[in-house]
This record gives sequence, structure tokens and C-alpha cells, in this order.
Amino acid sequence: MGKKRKKKPSKRGQKKGRPYTPQAKQTRIMARHIAGQSDREIAEKEGIHRGTVSRIRNSTENAMLLQEFRNKVLDIVPKALKALAYHVGKKNLQATIETLYGARVLIQRHEVEKVEEPVRSYDYTKAEFFAVHGRLPLQAELEEFEKSLPIEPLVKDDTPVQ
Repeated sequence: MGKKRKKKPSKRGQKKGRPYTPQAKQTRIMARHIAGQSDREIAEKEGIHRGTVSRIRNSTENAMLLQEFRNKVLDIVPKALKALAYHVGKKNLQATIETLYGARVLIQRHEVEKVEEPVRSYDYTKAEFFAVHGRLPLQAELEEFEKSLPIEPLVKDDTPVQ
């Protein structure tokens, strides 16, 4: 006959299942999620597994709390807009400037991106030179040959796009 399987002795007093994640940690995880952090970033910062972050985010209790938070924010928005309109109407410079910064109409000086001049590639000129001469040109030849090409300047058209 077959062999009987031995049962592993159970450890008395030991809890089974997942370890409990404290409410404070769950709150921090939800706050990080609302702030836009990814599950991976949250897991690294909190020192837990990515699956745990996902489980906490998707739990019914936390989903209800998140929806309640969103509803409260949505209730506040109309009042905030009215107050802002009042302050802007009264020419409150601080309120106007902060609103424009928040809407990203104004940006801080350090946020300005440096725009570099585009580098001239001469691709069209190289192709035309190759078609005429059957070889690739030197840089000096390219610049000289480009002057002889009848290239029409691009002008913005006033006709509406259909």
C-alpha cells in the first residue's frame, strides 16, 4: 500500500496568512499614491513588497476612503474658484500671481528650458549633390552647392485648414 504522509507539526500561537500592515503605513502608502508615486517607488520608500502596495491601494476600505477624499475636494473647488475670482477682481496681486503659477501660465526663472539652436544637417543638399555628381561631398562643397539650389522659402499659408 501507499505511504502515509506525515503532517507537519503546527506551531501553536503563530498567526497564519499575511502579516498585518499598520494603519499608519497604509495611510502613508495612500498619500504617496495620491501624490503620484508609482507602486515601485512607494514599495522602496516604505520597505515593503510591490504586491503589498497594490493590495493596500486596491482594498475596498482604502478605495472608499480615497473616493470620500475626492468628493470632499470636489465640494471645495467651486468655493475656492469663487474666492479666487473675488480676490482677482479686487486686484489682489498675490492671489493672481499664485493662480497663474499654479496654472503653469507663469513659471519660475529656474524652470525655463534652454532652447538650443537646431544643428544644420544638410541632408537634402547631400542627396541632391549625390544625384548630380555621383559621390558624397565634402563640407565646403556642400555649403557652396547649397547656394546654387533653387529652394523656395517656407511661408505660412493664410488659407484655413479643412
